[in-house]
Amino acid sequence: MKRDWLKLDNAAKIFPPTSNKKDSKVFRFTCVLKEKIEKDILQEAVNEALDSFPNFKSILRKGFFWHYLELTNKKPIVKEENKEICSSLYNKGKKKLLFRVNYYQTRINLEVYHAISDGTGALEFLKAIIDIYLNKKYNLENTLDYDASLYEKNADSFSKYYQSINIKENLIKKVYKIKGEKFDDYRFKVITGSINVNDVLSLAHQYHTTLTGLIVSIYIWAIKENMDLKDKNKKICIDIPVNLRKHFKSQTARNFFSVIQLIYQGSDDLEEIISFVNNYLKEELKQENLFRNMNKYATIEHNFLVRLIPLFIKNFVLKIASRFVNKTSSVTNLGVIKLPKELEDYVDNFEVYVSTDNIQMSICSYLSKLNITFSSVFVNTNIIKDFYQKLTSFGIDITIIANRL
Repeated sequence: MKRDWLKLDNAAKIFPPTSNKKDSKVFRFTCVLKEKIEKDILQEAVNEALDSFPNFKSILRKGFFWHYLELTNKKPIVKEENKEICSSLYNKGKKKLLFRVNYYQTRINLEVYHAISDGTGALEFLKAIIDIYLNKKYNLENTLDYDASLYEKNADSFSKYYQSINIKENLIKKVYKIKGEKFDDYRFKVITGSINVNDVLSLAHQYHTTLTGLIVSIYIWAIKENMDLKDKNKKICIDIPVNLRKHFKSQTARNFFSVIQLIYQGSDDLEEIISFVNNYLKEELKQENLFRNMNKYATIEHNFLVRLIPLFIKNFVLKIASRFVNKTSSVTNLGVIKLPKELEDYVDNFEVYVSTDNIQMSICSYLSKLNITFSSVFVNTNIIKDFYQKLTSFGIDITIIANRL
């Protein structure tokens, strides 16, 4: 008998109890085409792509011990964009799909609730939609090479690689937290800097680091220079999600990521920051450390006593714990987005946005364009301004765009 429900993977369990008006736990991918979107063709493309991604055909339900995903026959309705970026998708008690597709002129937006997928899984879904859309509109042939089976796309890779470990964690004290006046009605500002990726790679090579290492270092540099004197002795903690598919064999379209907590406490000198970030990331990206990180929370989840605790108590504990998260900000790098050559002439750009109750950076690149996007609930944009100004001080040209609030 075919099962019509799925357990939430380990990473997904944190999202239902911590989703709220301040942070919807929704992220958005935008694909910018070179011609205006035709709604009917986009609707057909979404319907067809959905058949190949079973985890997206689900609604979130409450069990006695855990939330779970229930498969559904509900169909998504493609609409012209009419909501705030990354507005809520999960509403307790409502049987709704956990993603939406909308469009505006040449832009296709896929918004996803983090409990059903991470950035890599959602990107594969969006690429399937784009492929089908362009095939239908221009009579092209199917060109995608993501040939994972339905079973592989639906797999819980955390469970596959789970191994109980001893948890010894040192609490991070005195982490610097960005504060300031926030926008009303739980809104957030989105600011994107579009850059030639080769310019940034060239600068990174000059400093003997990677693109991620350079961007994170300049971000820390900007944060350091905006700290009050009384906060200078506090640690800066940057969360950096890592796509585990690059390190452990998996083609899942569900969540499969870990988070590196990069903790810096040092001078404002860029070269010192880059050296520290390089060494830190190199150590944390070792297979054994990724494995430890991946299984750290899974070990708690598999504890017999924890499993017996009713959901309403787990939700309460996780909700309270989320208020004491020790981090300064987050940097998510989705990396290089590639499409088959046959589709490149029709696609101009990709962008990624993430909901937040703080300030968060998201990065992706397509062809020669690198987009660095900030989501921020703060009215003051000095850190963001300083970050971009520091990049331009190296002779790098940046085009800035922002949403209206």
